[in-house]
Amino acid sequence: MKKVLLIAAVAASASMPSLANDTYFALELGAGKYDYSGESADSKIAKETDDMGVFGLKVGHYLNQNVRGYGYLQLSVSDEYLHTDVTTREAGIGADYLHYVNDKFYLLAGGNLGYQKTVVENDVVGLKRDNTGLAAGANLGLGYKFTDNFGMELGYRHNQYFSNEIKEIELNVDATDIAYINANFAF
Repeated sequence: MKKVLLIAAVAASASMPSLANDTYFALELGAGKYDYSGESADSKIAKETDDMGVFGLKVGHYLNQNVRGYGYLQLSVSDEYLHTDVTTREAGIGADYLHYVNDKFYLLAGGNLGYQKTVVENDVVGLKRDNTGLAAGANLGLGYKFTDNFGMELGYRHNQYFSNEIKEIELNVDATDIAYINANFAF
């Protein structure tokens, strides 16, 4: 019986399509804006700290040629104004659908769900306030595979933050809108 199972397993694995290059990681850089609400949202400091830069890392797996899932870490940091800045750290999971136009060029659409922590800090007066909550996002983009192992993507992502009120300063950090470019490596 064990020999039959072994022969069946070898035959099944030999008949499966190659799963080479099914794991990938991506490094992402982006720029965008925070979307604020609340009583402090119209303040000069809020208006000057809504621009931000983004760095992200994704590690994932291609489930098939058109669908991939991933885990991600993302850091967003605002411009500093009067020694005040806003920083958001986010970790979560996501999935993308890839529609190939040809064997190299593809369009993508996806979503993510994560947990985020936003910190508003002024290092001169010693102010440091934070809040944590759920983050959900959607992205659209396009990509190009230069080789079987290397590609790049350009896209737009909207992340919505839930229950992200920094009560002490009456500021809600509601969302981010990000334009990004990434390099992805399959192995």
